[in-house]
Amino acid sequence: MSARPAAPKGARADGSGFDLDGYLRRIGFAGTPAPTRASLDRLVALHASAMPFENIEVLARRVPRLDLDGLQAKMVRQRRGGYCFEQNTLMRSALTAIGFDAHAMEARIRSGVPADVVTARTHLATRVVLDGAELLVDVGCGILAPTAPLALASRDTQAAGSGLYRLVEVGDELLLQQRELAGWKDCYQLQPSVPHPIDCEMGNWFVATWPKSMLGANLLVGRAIEGGRLRLFNRRLSAFQPEHAAPVERDLHTRAEFADVLADGFGLDVAPADLDAVMAALDRLPPA
Repeated sequence: MSARPAAPKGARADGSGFDLDGYLRRIGFAGTPAPTRASLDRLVALHASAMPFENIEVLARRVPRLDLDGLQAKMVRQRRGGYCFEQNTLMRSALTAIGFDAHAMEARIRSGVPADVVTARTHLATRVVLDGAELLVDVGCGILAPTAPLALASRDTQAAGSGLYRLVEVGDELLLQQRELAGWKDCYQLQPSVPHPIDCEMGNWFVATWPKSMLGANLLVGRAIEGGRLRLFNRRLSAFQPEHAAPVERDLHTRAEFADVLADGFGLDVAPADLDAVMAALDRLPPA
């Protein structure tokens, strides 16, 4: 019988195979993290900057993998990003490996949705219990996600990176809102129950395959930058600071422009076949 191969450097002792060293290199975390608020703040900010939100996998007609091997292969080693189910599952694995008490949270997206429309539980975030306090951690909601942990018990305005947020009670649920120049904007509504892994798999599959899914028809890429966000929605590239100025915007037209922006602006290593899938999806969009 052959010997069992050695675990990757930085893997957890429990055999989960999480390459913590590789993850920390990917997000640019120098030093040794500890289960402290200071480390948590750095991890969230660095992850949001290094691993963009992106749905290229869905545009290529694939359902993103949520197993640890698949997440590390894509997001850590292949230098890609992902959407909420990928981003926050990977982040939660990293936090657990460091020693944080981290759990999944489901939410219903409320951004751009009329008040009387009930949405599905298709967003995944993370709850971290630290020093007796519960914190919301989310690195997977495009330009809406706070780039710092938020206190789940607080109903005050909370600063997170370049944005301001608050949590509003709606029955036994919590509505996350982000402040914009025009006022408070709904982001998503957190559910009180803890989802099972199959719930996350179902939400992931639904978002990736539902014919009416926004992420199945549109390109959406976003990452945190100094003092704000960089976003690519279909052909429109926007750099903005939510409360300080109008965004600086321009449209992309050619395949070469998209290749340059995805690589240089977002730090993504997108394979030629996947870039072809992006361009095909953009060609299917109705005229602006």
